[in-house]
Amino acid sequence: MVEKKLQEMSDWVETRGIYWVARTIVILLFGGILFFPQELKLALEMPIFIGLMLFGTIVMAVILLSDLLLTGQKSISSLMYKYMFLTLSVILAYGLFYYINSTILDPPGMEYWKASSEELERAVFYFSGVTYFTIGYGDFVPVGANAQTAAVSEALVGNVISLIVLATAFQRWAWKSQNKQGEKIRK
Repeated sequence: MVEKKLQEMSDWVETRGIYWVARTIVILLFGGILFFPQELKLALEMPIFIGLMLFGTIVMAVILLSDLLLTGQKSISSLMYKYMFLTLSVILAYGLFYYINSTILDPPGMEYWKASSEELERAVFYFSGVTYFTIGYGDFVPVGANAQTAAVSEALVGNVISLIVLATAFQRWAWKSQNKQGEKIRK
C-alpha cells in the first residue's frame, strides 16, 4: 500500500516536470557554492529564493530516495549516480537549514569557531557535508537545540542512505551471482 502511494506520488511529480525543476535547483545551488559565491550570497538574502532552494533540494531527495527504495536498479553506475545526487540534495537541504538557523532565527543557532561572517554562505554547506559523512573535524559546532538536533539527524540520514545504497548494491551483486550459478548448473 505504501509502496503504491510512493510510486504514484513519484510518477505524479515526474510527469508534471517538478523533478526537472528540483534537479535544476540542486545543480544551480551547487554551482553557486563552487563558482559563484557572491551571487549565492545575494540569493540567500532573499527569503523566496531560500524557500525555492529548500523546496527543490527536499523534493529531489525524496524522489531519489523513493526511487532507490521502490525500483530495481539497472546497473551499479545508475545506483551510484542516484546516490551521489541524493547525497548532494540532502547536504544542500541541511546546509540551507543551517543557514536559516544561523541568520534568520533569533538568537542564531550556529556558532563558528574558525569561520568569518563573510564565509557563512559556504561554511554552512561545508558543515553540512562534514556532518553528513560523520567526519566531524571540530572547526564548527552547532549551538542550540535546533542546530544540534539537525546535526544528529543529518548524520543519521547520511548513514541510513549509505546503508540503503550498500544493501541495494549487494542485492544486485548477489542476484547476478545467483543467476550466473544457475546458468552454469543448467549447462
